Amino acid sequence: MIKKQALIFDFDGIIINTEAVEVEDWRKELEEVGLLFELDAYLETIGTNGPAIQYPARMLADLPEETRTFEQIMEEHSMRSIEAGLDLPPLDGVMDLLNRAEEAGILLAIGSSSQNHWVYTLLNGLGIQHRFDTIVTFDDVEYPKPDPDIYLKVLENLDVKPENALVLEDSYNGALAAQRAGIRVVAVPTQLTDHFDFDIAEEVLGSLAELDLGKYFK
Repeated sequence: MIKKQALIFDFDGIIINTEAVEVEDWRKELEEVGLLFELDAYLETIGTNGPAIQYPARMLADLPEETRTFEQIMEEHSMRSIEAGLDLPPLDGVMDLLNRAEEAGILLAIGSSSQNHWVYTLLNGLGIQHRFDTIVTFDDVEYPKPDPDIYLKVLENLDVKPENALVLEDSYNGALAAQRAGIRVVAVPTQLTDHFDFDIAEEVLGSLAELDLGKYFK
């Protein structure tokens, strides 16, 4: 019987990079009303979801002169992020890695802490949604990364054992989620996340083009 194996991609920062766009969007909006964007605090939230990543919107919504609700501010930010993301190409090595994995008979998956609509819209924009055997987002589980729920759900959907999978992550929250799910992880940090200590990763690469599938899949 052929062993089922899976290569699991995080989304933002691994397949496409809107992280820098989102940081600049929040910084600009806060500074326009005289508020300080705390970059270090925001960087700690990359790779997760929920209240931790929403503090810029909360700061804006709490202003006495603000007429928008918190939900409206978050929705506007999301729409701008999607619009910017649709103009971005896939990151270096993504398309070649998808081809190499498919040729090797490795199942492909996405495990993202972002919302379903956001991930699917940008995947469709890249024209690669159909390449993945399963896609799990924040909307499919109870807890986002660094909890293991997203990656455990990917394994369940594919019927793949954790020791037969590999996760590709750009954030420490994501790498920790993979480790907690019992899955090996390779870190491919962006300029915003390369200061994190990826001591739990098998290795740290400059891009997906550097990944040697033969090291992890036999």
